[in-house]
Amino acid sequence: MICLIASGLYASAQSEFDALRFSQSDITGTARFVSMSGAFGALGGDMSAINTNPAGIGIYRSSELSLSPAFQMDATTTNLNGTDANANRSNILMNGFGYVGSFRTYDESAISNFNFGVTYNRTADFNRNTNVIGTGRKTSLVKEMCFMENWLLNNGSPYTTPYWNFMNMSSGGIKVLDETNTGYVSRVADNELSNSDMRMIESGGIDSWNFTLGANYNHSLYVGLGIGLQQINYEKTTEYSEDFAINKGIDMHNALTTTGSGINLKVGVIYRPVPELRLGISYNSGTFYRMTDVFAASMASWGFKDLNDVTYPATQQHIESEQYVDYILKSPWQMTLSAAYQFGKKGLFSFDMDYVDNSSINLKDANGYEYTDINKSMSQDFSKSFNFRVGGEVRLTDYFSARMGAAYYLSPLVSNLEDKFMDTPYTRPEYSMTKSTMYASMGVGYRSGSFFTDFAVQEKLIDEHFFNYYDDISITAGEPAYASLTRDRVNLVVTAGVKF
Repeated sequence: MICLIASGLYASAQSEFDALRFSQSDITGTARFVSMSGAFGALGGDMSAINTNPAGIGIYRSSELSLSPAFQMDATTTNLNGTDANANRSNILMNGFGYVGSFRTYDESAISNFNFGVTYNRTADFNRNTNVIGTGRKTSLVKEMCFMENWLLNNGSPYTTPYWNFMNMSSGGIKVLDETNTGYVSRVADNELSNSDMRMIESGGIDSWNFTLGANYNHSLYVGLGIGLQQINYEKTTEYSEDFAINKGIDMHNALTTTGSGINLKVGVIYRPVPELRLGISYNSGTFYRMTDVFAASMASWGFKDLNDVTYPATQQHIESEQYVDYILKSPWQMTLSAAYQFGKKGLFSFDMDYVDNSSINLKDANGYEYTDINKSMSQDFSKSFNFRVGGEVRLTDYFSARMGAAYYLSPLVSNLEDKFMDTPYTRPEYSMTKSTMYASMGVGYRSGSFFTDFAVQEKLIDEHFFNYYDDISITAGEPAYASLTRDRVNLVVTAGVKF
């Protein structure tokens, strides 16, 4: 485990959990799609369903324009060794909009329609606030930094950790370590307890523009091909502080902005063996991104004493100048199998299952050379996972319909990762492990002539294990090294559209 310190702390642009974050998608889009928890792979005929299975565009028999704004409320609750903390946030978002053009062929042709669509979907949303509070902890980031520097020094490594510029006494560091003939000694005593406070603000999302072409063959076979252009915008700021029993402490600030653009390919088929049943299969190549990180950091200490037991006169601070790095990310490929059954004009039921090869996520530098160590770690730590979605719709009258749905996404990680040393780049020690994700949704729809409007309510629950930093002191002592985190997000989505 410790050997990874020497090879990983300074080698890659992103941690494996950063790469995973940008490789996950969400259930967002039109209100009808959201109200049925995205179980549309075999149904089609919806702006957002095209992003799951491009063959769904072949279902359209008329052209369509639609718009789907959303209001989001997000609540995050954490518990670190018995201490609770909460954070809330709300946002107004654009879930999606687009145009589908349907073009009929001549009457004798077995191909009844050629359809083309340009659609926008927000496929992932990163907006949330997180607070994590720890009290009476035996561990400390200062102790961990000292441990890592000593390991590198004692093993003859020419490297230092990314935190060294903060601690280097000769260059005006924050004066939390003493340098001796045998190594470094933390100015936080082994038996000294700490209180910690992590405040994290994240914002941004993944925007996807999809260009889709599809056809309807004899109203029994639908095929589609789509190209997706994706844009990542992500910002994160963290404020982490520790104070100790003997009136001293540290404050660390990190700021990160990540941008990227990429392209993916999707193909799909929907088959109707009988009028009531639809079967679907689709393949998503994963997205090839070119990414840029811009980051900066600062760290300060107060109340620490020098070797003569004299308290430093003021806050000691070190500021790292803004830096940037370019790199390449390949998100995982995905296969979706789906089935839907229609009960005449009374309603329908639909089921989707995704197979996602998360272990195929890959990172390279800007010149195309692989980050070998982190790619090896991702192939070991990320699993081949499944996502399940079910949805149903009941037609209440000629004008109104009611809908419900649910989804369960398995963890993209292998089990028992909590004790493993995790590489975190730059001076961002925090990381989070997603354990499971659940969705529940419902909605109503109204259709009259060429006009339609839909409304949906969706609740999303995510369970995570959040680490302020890799904490081998707590792991060795058998104490919780992470905070249990629950994210409860509620989305309200409205869609208005017209067919022509």
